[in-house]
Amino acid sequence: MLQTKAARRILHGVVIGVLLVNLAIGAKVYSESDANSSANDPHANLDLFVNVLERIRRDYVDGGELTYEDLVHGALQGMISMLDPHSEFMPPVRYSHLMDDTEGRFGGVGVHINIQDGYLTVLAPMEDTPAYEAGIMSGDRIVKIEGKNARNISMPEAVDKLRGKPGSKVKMTFFRPSTRKDIDVTLKRALIKVATVKDINNQRKFTVDENKIGYVRLTQFGEATSRDLEEALRKLELEDMKGLVLDLRHNPGGLLDQAIRV
Repeated sequence: MLQTKAARRILHGVVIGVLLVNLAIGAKVYSESDANSSANDPHANLDLFVNVLERIRRDYVDGGELTYEDLVHGALQGMISMLDPHSEFMPPVRYSHLMDDTEGRFGGVGVHINIQDGYLTVLAPMEDTPAYEAGIMSGDRIVKIEGKNARNISMPEAVDKLRGKPGSKVKMTFFRPSTRKDIDVTLKRALIKVATVKDINNQRKFTVDENKIGYVRLTQFGEATSRDLEEALRKLELEDMKGLVLDLRHNPGGLLDQAIRV
């Protein structure tokens, strides 16, 4: 009798143990299944996204100053950047500028700029442009645009402020290091045509050197790059060119079909 009761207790213990193990395994399987289901459920994840969006707008210290567009564009940039180093989300304004660049024409003041020590610095004014005619020189720093401090602004911001409809005006203040003086100018934007095929002097004359070696620099691959390159090569061949240096340094890329044609 005692042996039977003991056996029952052992049997009950085994059954309870098996049930607990089964419950634990079942819970784990359910949890993993639920997690997998949630990971691939667009509605659940969009709900999470919207909740975070609203929480930022409501509770973040400067949330009221952030537009939904700011937050969504920021999220999209993060989403695309996680794919690979060569993928990027472009807001409409930046995409418009990219299209202008590849087409080789846009409304602007006509300066090549770069950021140096936090300042927008003129690398060179383009010939026959508003900046060139106003006497803007290489090395000049853009310190104000429309009366606002231009130090530490990003390149996309600068491009957005300087470009505009041909005929519109923009007030700018330049600092010239050689004279240590500010220069205030109001420039009328013009249609800027960008040459992507240039000679060694940053022009389009294309002559060979004493060794009959030609030089061509491609600044990017725009809509007219292959056509302009053919024209440059014809000029060099007329001078009995024996060799060619094709300079692609600092070329950021551009249109794939133009790169293939080149």
